[in-house]
This record gives sequence, C-alpha cells and structure tokens, in this order.
Amino acid sequence: MFLDSLRYIGIGLLLLILQFFLLEQINFGTWIQPMPYIYLIFILPFSMNRFVKLSIAFFLGFSLDSIGNTYGMHAAAASALCFVKIYADDWFLDKDAIQLQGFNYVTPAYKGNPFFIRYTLIYIYIHHLLFFVLDYFKWSSGFTILFVAALSSLITFLFILLFRLVNPNKT
Repeated sequence: MFLDSLRYIGIGLLLLILQFFLLEQINFGTWIQPMPYIYLIFILPFSMNRFVKLSIAFFLGFSLDSIGNTYGMHAAAASALCFVKIYADDWFLDKDAIQLQGFNYVTPAYKGNPFFIRYTLIYIYIHHLLFFVLDYFKWSSGFTILFVAALSSLITFLFILLFRLVNPNKT
C-alpha cells in the first residue's frame, strides 16, 4: 500500500513537471492546450477511497493552478472529472470483471481498444469542456469552447497514449 502511494505520487509529480515545465512552454497554437496530467485520475485504482481520489484530483489541479496562475480552473476541472468518473464507473463498468483480469483500472485489455478509446476520450472531453467553460466564461464563445475542447482532448489523448507506451509498467 505504501509503495503504491509512492508510485502514484511519483507519477503525479512526473505529470505535473511534464505539464507545467514542458507543455505549458510550447506553443501548440491558440486552439490546442494538452493536459495529460489527468492521466493520474485514470490510473487510480477502483479500490481507493472516493474521498482520497477526490483529494488527489483536487491537489493535482491545485498544484497546477498555484504554479500557473490559473485561479482554480485546473482544480475545478480535475475534481469534477474525478467526481463524474467515480459515479459513472460505478454505474457503467463491471469492476469485478476488471479486477478478475488483474487490473485496478480500465485498460485496453478490458474490452479492447475501441472501448478504451471511447472511455478515455469521453472523460477527457468532460474535463476539457469544463476547463474551457471556466477559461472563456461567456455564452458567446459556445462553439469556440466546444471546438477547443475537442481539439485539445484529441491531443491530450495522444499524449496519454504516448505516456502509456513510454512507461514500462503499462500503468
């Protein structure tokens, strides 16, 4: 249990460093803002306490907000993603089947790559949609918010896939 906690802390720090010191400094254009730090929320085990998951998501977002001066947008979006993910996973997934396969979270081995891609992209889009609603914060930017959230979600998904390929443990 302690080693798992250290592992999640290490992955979280690595993702925060990647997010702030690398991806925030690269100009991808005005429409693209990748946020692969939310990958930590995806790999938190089902057996973890809900309050602990929400706390981790909040402090992950709060850390980025503190460093990047984004005034709580990352904390709100990450906490909302974690909240939605906790209850949607309870409703839609067969956690026992996933755990019988030897996994603590959804992987492509659960129901194949198409399911994994849909599952991940939906949650990434929820996070990005909330983040950009808080970022633009006006009704007249509705289509811009939808477009930017979709484009950034695709790029974030590619970064998450890249992280899964680079990581030897396949977390």
